[in-house]
Amino acid sequence: MHLNLIQEKAVKCVKGPCLVLAGAGSGKTKVIISKIIYLINNCNYNIKNIAAMTFTNKAAQEMKYRISEILGQKYLNELQISTFHTLGMEIIKSDIHYLGRNANFLLFDEHDQLNLLNDITKKKFKKNKLLLKKLLSSISKWKMQLIDPKQAKNIVKTDIDSLFANYYDIYHQHLITYNILDFDDLIYLPTLLLKKYLSVKNKWSEKIQYFLVDEYQDTNTSQYEFIKLLSNKRSDFTLVGDNNQSIYSWRGACSQNFSLLKTDFPNITIIKMEQNYRSTGRILRVANILISHNNNEFEKKLFSELDYGSKIKILVLQNEEKEAKKIIQVIYSHKNRFNNKYSDYAILYRGNYQARLFEKELIKYDIAYEISGSNSFFSRGEIKDLLSYLRLIDNQNDDLAFLRVVNIPSRSIGTVTINKLIKWSSIHKKSLFFASLDMGLQTQLNRYSLKKLRNFSIWIKNIIQEFNASPIIALKKLIHDINYKEWIKKSIKDIHKIQSSINNIDLFIKWIIEMLKGNNIQKSMTLSQIITHFTLRDVFYDINNNNKIDKLQLMTLHASKGLEFKYVFIIGMEEGILPHYNGMDNDNLDEERRLIYVGITRAKKQLVFTLCKQRNQYGQIFSTIPSRFLLELPQDDLYWIDQLYPKSCYNKEELSIMYLKKIRQSLNIIN
Repeated sequence: MHLNLIQEKAVKCVKGPCLVLAGAGSGKTKVIISKIIYLINNCNYNIKNIAAMTFTNKAAQEMKYRISEILGQKYLNELQISTFHTLGMEIIKSDIHYLGRNANFLLFDEHDQLNLLNDITKKKFKKNKLLLKKLLSSISKWKMQLIDPKQAKNIVKTDIDSLFANYYDIYHQHLITYNILDFDDLIYLPTLLLKKYLSVKNKWSEKIQYFLVDEYQDTNTSQYEFIKLLSNKRSDFTLVGDNNQSIYSWRGACSQNFSLLKTDFPNITIIKMEQNYRSTGRILRVANILISHNNNEFEKKLFSELDYGSKIKILVLQNEEKEAKKIIQVIYSHKNRFNNKYSDYAILYRGNYQARLFEKELIKYDIAYEISGSNSFFSRGEIKDLLSYLRLIDNQNDDLAFLRVVNIPSRSIGTVTINKLIKWSSIHKKSLFFASLDMGLQTQLNRYSLKKLRNFSIWIKNIIQEFNASPIIALKKLIHDINYKEWIKKSIKDIHKIQSSINNIDLFIKWIIEMLKGNNIQKSMTLSQIITHFTLRDVFYDINNNNKIDKLQLMTLHASKGLEFKYVFIIGMEEGILPHYNGMDNDNLDEERRLIYVGITRAKKQLVFTLCKQRNQYGQIFSTIPSRFLLELPQDDLYWIDQLYPKSCYNKEELSIMYLKKIRQSLNIIN
């Protein structure tokens, strides 16, 4: 592998602790792979005494494969490249007897954990899923910080945390009694073993004589302690990461782990990899200037030998609907004009909810797309339910649609009734809908069950007739009759999920009405055409869901880390979205800025920011405030498409005051 001078320096730094500050697109994976090969070929390390830790199995497998291509297949099984949790599992299985526990343990996933916590708390929480998830999150956080139940009880300050600490103790005792480990235990327990038992520490320090860590910025407190304890007396290790891409504090990552290295390993060698092989010079300048506003102990400036590139565009749209339409139009025409692939383009956003309007436009343009790290709008339960109603109204032979909606919302039509109906329809070779109207069915069902089933089917018949006369009126009647929103409110306890589902329903109904009406660009569609449109979409996107299809990428900024695209659109550059309203204090604001930095450095050739003048929130239209991050960018590198929009509309103090006013407005509407 060809290495530049700094990469070569990082590879050859073998004695003592080494921190490689690898900027975005600077070739960190190449350095890790080259270093493992260098340790084996040039430093007489046995491959069995080298370990590399990553955060995903995919990254571990990719490294193994690339090293085996160079060293040979025989090394594939000897390479110790794994996730932190896989290595933790190995230590536990080897030495868990020190903790008085059995190596034949069960491993609980999140679903198992929630079930156990539900049993423990059912008298107090009454199956409140939101409280259960908060409790699970607190337990996970304590374990990440190496805090046991007794310590947790001593440090809590609020009544709810005191209650959570008590349940943590009960949960912990259950795990010990039944010899169960959860996912967090795979770091928590090996760290305890290495910390408490010198013989365990010496054993593993001898076994792992050199180790490397990828994505060091994502480590939490327990993982840092794990790394520290694994290091031998010489502390021969290499940590590779980018402090400017530390964006996962919400799941435990601790950006202070960089600072701790200087204290715990004062002789550490720090190597900065600043040459970026991905992006244009202008994109890197914008990224550098933005991140310079953070308090940063380890400063670095990315540079590129590529062209300086075109200006960063800022599109200012009236509202979120126009934002989605404009971006998809731009991508559609740009792709066709330059004969690009849709996979060259990525739309990045702060929250998954922002993808909904884009899906509508992508379907209209017949553009294949993939939403990473989130379910498609059309895979959500409430949308599948309403779509199934429309499918059944359009085609009474659609048995799958019938089965989905016959008892949603609940009509007291049970499985016994349905099973008898299925048997009857099979014998008489009829669809479930037509079989439900058979006079002979009364010989199979009691009067109560038959009445409930018939009421549903007769109601569907009436709705079908109304659709034939006036589809939009019939659609509104359908929604009114099933009273779906009220059923959602009763069946879901999480208030945020309720609101999200209701918003999805409103948006879906709005889309259907628009398609039924038509406009100057698109002719009105029949219900059958709308169903066909969505059904073909499901076939195309679900059955053929593989990497060979050229798909436009939509994802959160968090999910984009580690990826790259020729053309990147970062949407919603407004106060409250970017930065998010939860990240308005100084510590969190630094992370929000790092998040934008990650988004910017995904772009190879062109970068576009968008913001709206107004947004719809809680059914009300609000004027927005431009993101303070736009004001931190070098204005001579930006091209504001809307010249009527002021480039430096507010200073930071004015932004904060305006945002507080907006929050108060929102709260008044919610209340």
